[in-house]
Amino acid sequence: MTELDELLRTPGAELARGTFNDAVVVPGEWVARFPRTDLPDARRRARALRRIGQLDLPFAVPEVVEDRLDLPLGRAHVVISYLPGEPSGTASDEAVREVLDALAAVGLDPELVALLDEPLHHAGGPKTAETITELVFPLLTADERDQASGVLRRYAELPAVAGFVHGDLAPVNLRWQHGRISGVIDWDFACAGDPALDAAAFANYGWPLVRRVRPELYERARTHAAMFPLTGAVSAIRRGGDPAKFLAWFRRRCALREHPPAS
Repeated sequence: MTELDELLRTPGAELARGTFNDAVVVPGEWVARFPRTDLPDARRRARALRRIGQLDLPFAVPEVVEDRLDLPLGRAHVVISYLPGEPSGTASDEAVREVLDALAAVGLDPELVALLDEPLHHAGGPKTAETITELVFPLLTADERDQASGVLRRYAELPAVAGFVHGDLAPVNLRWQHGRISGVIDWDFACAGDPALDAAAFANYGWPLVRRVRPELYERARTHAAMFPLTGAVSAIRRGGDPAKFLAWFRRRCALREHPPAS
């Protein structure tokens, strides 16, 4: 019996599958994450999570409870604390601004930067555009490739900006209590990158909110959001997964000829 099977016997345990990990979740208590590939990255991300937990943030970050990433792949895992709260379908300007302001206030000291992910590491890092062209373009029609090329041109024109970025502030990774974001989970993509990437994630609550909360980042945020289906597709392909849902997402935008739609 593997460690994962053993932990699944815990009363109330559930199995969940994430981007890089299989996880055993005991709601209200703990989460055990089992990396499927790349143990060195998993070990670095565990160290990064500990360091991020020491930052003066106004929301909770999961705590590393037990680190067994010294075990072989398949058995290696890290146990982290379970954060209370629930995802929310709505968000106030104040709650979003509090999170973005807190991230913007974090200083990028060398120790922290050394532990963080490379921006868009999952999609090819500095060669993201080339990797998308190689792996995703063959799956697109001629018109879709033309529109994807336009998105990549916009992305190439972004300025080089470095701030502390969570990298995946989707609603599923936010925990809400009493109208505030009380916790943020899944820091695997945390990087020294463009803060407009995090602003773009909040477009899940509507682009007008992003414009109000971060008007100076709005256009850059739209460029990052235009990339989301393409980076998601290339990441899935590189992991041996199915890019179908990301391609369908991109094709819906192509049908509107708007990347991303304004609403």
